[in-house]
Amino acid sequence: MHKTRVGAYTRVSTEKEEQINSLQNQRKYFEDYINANPDWELAEIFFDEGASGTQTKTRAGFNRMIEACRAGEIDLILTKEVSRFARNTVDALAYTRQLKEYGVGVCFINDNIDTRAGDGELRLTIMSSIAQEESRKTSERVRWGQTVAMRSGVVFGNNSLYGYETKDGKLTVKDDEAEIVRLIFHKYINEGKGTHVISRELYEAGIDPPRAVKKHWSSTMILRILRNEKYVGDLLQKKYITKDHLTHKKIPNDGSEEMIYIKDHHEPIIDRDTWNRTQRELAGRRPPDEHQYSNRYWCSGKIVCSSCGAHFGLRKTKRNWGTYAVWGCYSHTEHGRRKTDASGNAVGCDMRIINDRSLLECMRFVTDKISGDIDAITDDIIAEISSLPDDRTDYKRTRSYAESKLKETEDKKIDMLDSYFSSVISENEMIKLKAKYDDELLRLQKRLDELSSNEERVKEKTEWLEKIRDAVRRNAVHSEEVYGEITDKIAVYDDHIIIKLKYLDFGFKIRYTTHGWRNEYTTTIESCETVALVNEP
Repeated sequence: MHKTRVGAYTRVSTEKEEQINSLQNQRKYFEDYINANPDWELAEIFFDEGASGTQTKTRAGFNRMIEACRAGEIDLILTKEVSRFARNTVDALAYTRQLKEYGVGVCFINDNIDTRAGDGELRLTIMSSIAQEESRKTSERVRWGQTVAMRSGVVFGNNSLYGYETKDGKLTVKDDEAEIVRLIFHKYINEGKGTHVISRELYEAGIDPPRAVKKHWSSTMILRILRNEKYVGDLLQKKYITKDHLTHKKIPNDGSEEMIYIKDHHEPIIDRDTWNRTQRELAGRRPPDEHQYSNRYWCSGKIVCSSCGAHFGLRKTKRNWGTYAVWGCYSHTEHGRRKTDASGNAVGCDMRIINDRSLLECMRFVTDKISGDIDAITDDIIAEISSLPDDRTDYKRTRSYAESKLKETEDKKIDMLDSYFSSVISENEMIKLKAKYDDELLRLQKRLDELSSNEERVKEKTEWLEKIRDAVRRNAVHSEEVYGEITDKIAVYDDHIIIKLKYLDFGFKIRYTTHGWRNEYTTTIESCETVALVNEP
């Protein structure tokens, strides 16, 4: 007689000793529980230590269990309660349904729920919702406790701050790394060097970068060190906050929660005068609006190196005859020409630079072409728009109807559940109606998503066409503003560039040469052809 292959899942949310002991006890409990049933055969006991129940993607043991079920190695999963399996209602339902497709049931022993039973999913929905709400309350209690501790000076967050060691909520200076921190501030404020130059000099000097961050120093690392108030002995906490207890995703604190700042909290690495001078210098060297800086040029973030995949940045050099501006690969800017470091890793890049004037001349050439072909391009895009569902012209009425049907179906489902709990309808009737309403809700939501997607595509492409047409009518197509609006990406190769415009399924492959010197050089377009965009960086 074939025995039922039974697996079990257990989890503790912290790695403290008492929780680890609890985990061992739980494993022993399941071994005894399964072995006591003569019709069962122990497959494996899966477990996770120090893992949150609100996110299954971070639980290795849980995911290994799902894979074992998919492979047909398990017939039944045991777990003590819903909160051990998942504190996220969506995950609990999604995974039990997935396991059901594999022919695997889930038994929640303490909650007396078996997903193989007719009302198993309904009862699971109720219990997992309760578990999710308890998780939210627990999260709020933990955050309140952390805030109280922060106000008393306990350090939370990143334990790998360069220059310090964090232990038991206290910061202690690491002398060897502190010397490098002082060197960075000295190079920036006393020698006037930029972050790119400092990162390169540290790399070339063989100085190891911060732990578990990157293999090499970068300008971003230098900038973070120069701006971190901890190096002057102050402590600012709650720079990032967790708004969603289900995803645990941290986001910048936009003022939703009070930040906690404590001056002279711990031993400083640099003196306050150096700190203040550095912050003034940082403010003076960057443009007033940093957000604007990231997109201050028409092609910022759009030029990509075909060799290493890095983006290009603009570099300006002041000469006695004017300003020389070129776009260069970020990898080359950071680490110079391509080479192999002491660990055998390739760093740097040999990709050529792109003269800013030459790039603008290439864009002028491309916009001349699309200006001449604007009618054909318009016809192509209108044809694509016309291929969308016919109800796009009556979008509001169609969407309103779908939304009203969605609300109506949700109300029917709630009334059905009330009828079941009031014993007006039977369990079998409830199960059939629930399946019907769930299918209808899924179909309606999918329809609403399609309508939103179609509307957005039509809106974007229509606006793009109107901007081009307007620029052509005003004879203003040759402006950096228009270039930025219509350009999607520019890929740089050794002997050509490929310019891809938005909403077009082809690119312009351009070869050019630059003549002259100082501010008297010119650019000649040698060839331009349209190419299919396959495997572009």
